[in-house]
Amino acid sequence: MLEFRVMDKKLSIPSADLNLLKALQRHGVPFVIIGGHAVRFHGIDRDTEDFDVLVDATGRAEDIWTAISETVGELPEIAVAEYGKPFKQIIVKRDGVNSDILTGSYGVEFAEVYQCAHVVEVDGLTLRVISKEHLIRNKRASGKEAGREKDLLDVERLEALP
Repeated sequence: MLEFRVMDKKLSIPSADLNLLKALQRHGVPFVIIGGHAVRFHGIDRDTEDFDVLVDATGRAEDIWTAISETVGELPEIAVAEYGKPFKQIIVKRDGVNSDILTGSYGVEFAEVYQCAHVVEVDGLTLRVISKEHLIRNKRASGKEAGREKDLLDVERLEALP
């Protein structure tokens, strides 16, 4: 039997990550929160190592680069054009906080995830969080990769929720 603590549906986001999300919005980059923060939003109390954001990068490489550059001191050493390529993971590190900007994710398509996402407000900022159904699909697909067993555990826990 699985043992885990169920949480309230709240989203707690570090201020550094909120600033990044604000910059993405200012530059017109659509995004959805996925990963551990989304798992917590859907009710599973677990630690998160980073902040995962799935973006629609199509034709937005420069906008993504600009948004990131506005919020961090040092940019990852990636050419601007790379920010718009599919299935890129752009790791943004600052002040002890890590954010992963993902231009694609396993098992889900951005347009569908965006359309079905939960819309929430955090500190006056309107955000989208991946739906439980899409999160399970994403985690199940990601869990097939070596070293991603925690994703399959997330799937078990999410499916056990009412």
